[in-house]
Amino acid sequence: MSANASRKSANGLSENNPGSLVQECLACGVLVINSRGRIAACSADAAEQLRRDAAKLLNAPLSALPAPLARLIRETARRNQATFNRPVHLGHSTLLRASILPVQGATTSETVVVLNRLTAAPIFEQNLRRLDRLAGLGTLSASMAHEIKNGMVAIKTFIDVLAQKGQDTELTEIVGRELARINAIVTQMLRFAAPNRTAMAAVRVHELLDHSLRLMEHQISNKLISLQRQYHAEPDTVRGDDAQLQQVLMNLLLNALEAMGTNGVLTVSTTVARNDPDPARLEVSIQDTGIGIAPEHLERLFEPFFTTKKNGTGLGLAISQRIAAEHHGLIGVQSEPGKGSTFRLSLPLVPAS
Repeated sequence: MSANASRKSANGLSENNPGSLVQECLACGVLVINSRGRIAACSADAAEQLRRDAAKLLNAPLSALPAPLARLIRETARRNQATFNRPVHLGHSTLLRASILPVQGATTSETVVVLNRLTAAPIFEQNLRRLDRLAGLGTLSASMAHEIKNGMVAIKTFIDVLAQKGQDTELTEIVGRELARINAIVTQMLRFAAPNRTAMAAVRVHELLDHSLRLMEHQISNKLISLQRQYHAEPDTVRGDDAQLQQVLMNLLLNALEAMGTNGVLTVSTTVARNDPDPARLEVSIQDTGIGIAPEHLERLFEPFFTTKKNGTGLGLAISQRIAAEHHGLIGVQSEPGKGSTFRLSLPLVPAS
């Protein structure tokens, strides 16, 4: 199953695919009843909602429809007034909402029936409420992180004073190092929760990659990693915030290095993907020969706070995916346990002038 595959609950509705859920809620079917009280037309959606065979409904009398709907159609025709959004119960688990419109022609009259399935509405509302609670929790977390960060300023000042006086230097260094780690976690929480203000400009991706790799030369050489650059993208210019894009690249490169032991191979490559009529995109691939990622972890990699690292925060990839989305991009991953992983960053390419 792919990372994006949606699961179905016991009632058959999609739990992970909001688009599918909206379609369930708004699925629309149409019936046309002629002046003789027979079904002149029936859409596939209408037949599905009514649990009937569309072919058998054609030219059938109203009695072929579920009794509650047939009664409502007769009442509407008798009053010769439109009925809008009337609930129609079909058994214990199916609820339709029917709009019925009598249409008078020059020589004939017809009745148009529009059906909307509402079976999924309670689950849809439940998911909306859950999203609202999560949004509130995110706001609270951001507020708490901000207050923690402010309080740590005083603690760090006190630690610095102790370090200058030389009192218990070893303990001071340990506490200072842990404070720095907590500060990094809180900073990442704020970065994830707060809306971003991106300063968009032309960015040369190859230059950004080379700069990021220069910053990591020490880690690469210490682990005897073989670095392979394969820059094939031409042009290599995207529009974005260079600092934020570098943060994404650095995070992906660091993850690759951490996944490998000594004598591994790190391959950094770029290509241009063209799929007419869509605009061309630049793809950056970062491939390692590390331990790989377990299949059950793949679909959770970009969830906030999910991590398989002993001291990880679980925010790096979530933030990277968010930055990519803000640049109209996407990060994907392919991995095989024991053989390594490949992360791909895809961004819209700025056409050559």
